[in-house]
Amino acid sequence: MNPSRAKQPNLDKHTFKKSLLSAAICTYALASPQVHAEDSQSFALEEIVVTAQKRVQSLQDVPISVSAVGGEKLDDAGIENMQDLSSYVPNLHVVDGTLTPQLFIRGIGSGSNQGFEQSVGTYSDGVYAGRSLQSRAAFMDLERVEVLRGPQSILFGQSSIAGAISLISAKPTDEFEGMVGLSYTPEFGGTEANAVLSGPLTDTLSARLAIRDRQEDGYMDNITLDEEVPSQDEQVARLSLAWEAGDLSADFKTEITRLDRKARPITVIDFGVYPTLAAIGTHGALTQTTAEVGYDTWIDADNELEFDSDNFVLSLEYGLGDHTLTSITAYNEYEYRDENYDGDGTEVDMLLINMAEDFEQFSQELRLTSPGGETIDYIVGVFYQTSEQEYQEDPTLRVSALGLDVLSSLPVGLMDVSINRDFAQEAETYAAFGQMTWNISEELRLNVGLRYTHDEKDGERVQVTYSEAFPGTLAADVPIGGGAFLSDAAASEFNLADHNLKDDYSEENWTPSFSLQYDITPDVMLYANYSEGYKAAGFDARGINGWTSTNAFSGKSGTQLGGDSFFFDQEEAETIELGAKMWLLDGAAELNIAMYHSEYTDMQVSVYDGTFGYAVQNAGEARVRGLELDGRWRATESITLSGSLSYLDFEWTEYTAAACNGAGNLPASPTSPGNCDYTGKENVSTPEWTFNLSANHVAYVGEGMELRSTLDANFKDNHYTSQNLDPRTEMPGMTLINGRIALAASDDKWQIALTGKNLTDREYYNYSGALTQSQTGLFVTMARPRSFAIEGQYRF
Repeated sequence: MNPSRAKQPNLDKHTFKKSLLSAAICTYALASPQVHAEDSQSFALEEIVVTAQKRVQSLQDVPISVSAVGGEKLDDAGIENMQDLSSYVPNLHVVDGTLTPQLFIRGIGSGSNQGFEQSVGTYSDGVYAGRSLQSRAAFMDLERVEVLRGPQSILFGQSSIAGAISLISAKPTDEFEGMVGLSYTPEFGGTEANAVLSGPLTDTLSARLAIRDRQEDGYMDNITLDEEVPSQDEQVARLSLAWEAGDLSADFKTEITRLDRKARPITVIDFGVYPTLAAIGTHGALTQTTAEVGYDTWIDADNELEFDSDNFVLSLEYGLGDHTLTSITAYNEYEYRDENYDGDGTEVDMLLINMAEDFEQFSQELRLTSPGGETIDYIVGVFYQTSEQEYQEDPTLRVSALGLDVLSSLPVGLMDVSINRDFAQEAETYAAFGQMTWNISEELRLNVGLRYTHDEKDGERVQVTYSEAFPGTLAADVPIGGGAFLSDAAASEFNLADHNLKDDYSEENWTPSFSLQYDITPDVMLYANYSEGYKAAGFDARGINGWTSTNAFSGKSGTQLGGDSFFFDQEEAETIELGAKMWLLDGAAELNIAMYHSEYTDMQVSVYDGTFGYAVQNAGEARVRGLELDGRWRATESITLSGSLSYLDFEWTEYTAAACNGAGNLPASPTSPGNCDYTGKENVSTPEWTFNLSANHVAYVGEGMELRSTLDANFKDNHYTSQNLDPRTEMPGMTLINGRIALAASDDKWQIALTGKNLTDREYYNYSGALTQSQTGLFVTMARPRSFAIEGQYRF
């Protein structure tokens, strides 16, 4: 399939047409005059309250495209992480990128490089969590999740160029309450236990404790090691305290996460050609050269991942007359260990990679908020953040396991080729911001925002390449650690260049936003806004200095992707959005519509170089535009429908230094020989259409008991799962069906439920990439097959 297809029909278009027909029926029903006001009055929807603009507001009054998913929906739909959430939010796409989760909003996200800030910022109780690993945290005891689309550069701790995901934890209560919940997933050997205890400790102090223990055997079969993967063992605990003392209120939160995971859900669908094995004219120990997409894997390494995270937040609010002074002080840290990652994806002990990352961050925000309801309402504040990061990586090509020379140009006896790569980065951010709302009349409001940000970073990357010192090895340099530095001749075959790079930068940015709101009626609000955003510059954590000649392992040749620079520049965006938010049928329904157009320049991309690293570059320019529609309708006292529809049109308007894919069907770049030209193409993870329809039904089956059922249909159009637009990685459009049925007490004291995910058992993958050291080799990360869980919950 040609990646320049612009927007070809997907391979499951009939499924989408059925979904679109359902949306049309719902839309007609909302507008139909046959539904009388007196019939719908008693079925009014519960108003959704958000804090997207740092004030408590109705979702229908916020002049930006935002979705909110409440805690009850999170529980009923079994939404346990960002990837689950993405099925229910328009234009949010989250994939497991093997090394780090990758988040996309409106087709914009960050690739696999530890030097990147995230295009989609994650905020936990108002605290910025900009590293991709921080989005691994499970969803536990949340009040709601808010997803804001488009640049969020004024009121949030850091500029989030694509959008923001805000997680709001459930708060301590004034009355004693608690919950215990258990679930069991027999297909995966999964068990999960949750407990919450909340209530007053004194007249002014309340506390809430939430804990989770989750374990799973895995859903893939490792043929080589004869075990199920990926297995998980996760524990999360959160303690929240709330103190009220007159004009002063304080909230303190500490959250601890411990996650151990064995292996990744990776399978190889094309082994390609390994020059290390082809040197003897065979694939050696490989049992096959191609494979079908499925749940078998042949990885030989015992891969283990550990992620430990600690977060502390102190929020203070003090009443200054009619104004409110808010202080948010936060410290968070994490440690990540990834041992024995099988980079070649085969049962041959060829390439092993160990990785480790340590990160810590401190932030302080002060914010003054006017009382609201005046002619001029405003929020002003200052922000400071500092962080330190260390990343280590040591890939080893174990040629010794094969007992042969890698290439004819290398000396006889060369065994293992290893890399020690250390990366460190320190960053500081200072910002001052303000947003003003001028209530011109009861119907018309003008919102103006401006943020000044000063960023500073210092980065260093040290790389040493060496071989094991076996007889006959040519070692031109001084031995270290029982080995020897790799000779220049040998290193050139692997495109490795030892280096010690240091750099720093300092940058100032002004980011404005403007929006105009007009209430046509008390139930219909129109808005238009303009916003600018940026993503900070930084330093490449995983580069190996690119390539300058033909690479025997990747089959590529030409100039290096990232140039000689260790530094990459900041990314910038401008967005125009028009929208409407409507209450319909006397409050029984709501409908929200947004149209947007965004221009991105100097987009930061991280491209796999075919050997041992990723090259970071500023790709050029992109244009993104589309439509988002979501709504709810309480059709009867017992039936509530909700749904969303989004259209996304992404186009690289200038990108001439991209990596060619293994199939070689992209045009050569006119400006970067050896690379490919993506101008006019789409991006990874940019489905043209996405659609979600959810139906909730409550039936009274006896005194004090209800039968609650939920059915969800989530459609995603065809899209590429690999950054290099390899046609083998294009997922066809498909609809995933999830469902839940529960017998519950009417007062929510208890419930017993059966939950099913991916009920039609679709086999699909959400991420793919090139195999290290293979020419045209390809792996994918498999999504979960069909599963059922039995759940029980008791509240007191």
